[in-house]
Amino acid sequence: MKCPKCTGLLIQEDIREQSGRFQGWRCIQCGFRLDHLIAQNRISTPPDPADDDTVGTSPRAGSTSQRRTTGRNKRAASKA
Repeated sequence: MKCPKCTGLLIQEDIREQSGRFQGWRCIQCGFRLDHLIAQNRISTPPDPADDDTVGTSPRAGSTSQRRTTGRNKRAASKA
């Protein structure tokens, strides 16, 4: 199986937690974990719009250099 996050190799493993022991999948490249409960929750829960990478990237929002100017003019802390 391929990892949905990085397309790396998923291996099957025993996952042990406080709630018990169960079978799941782990990516050997990025560490992504997947099991039946995670898959079920992703299917039944609609995506959160706040997690969308396109939020705030409209043409009216301006470029990154225009929005992030406050941190550039800070002075270095003086040594006391």
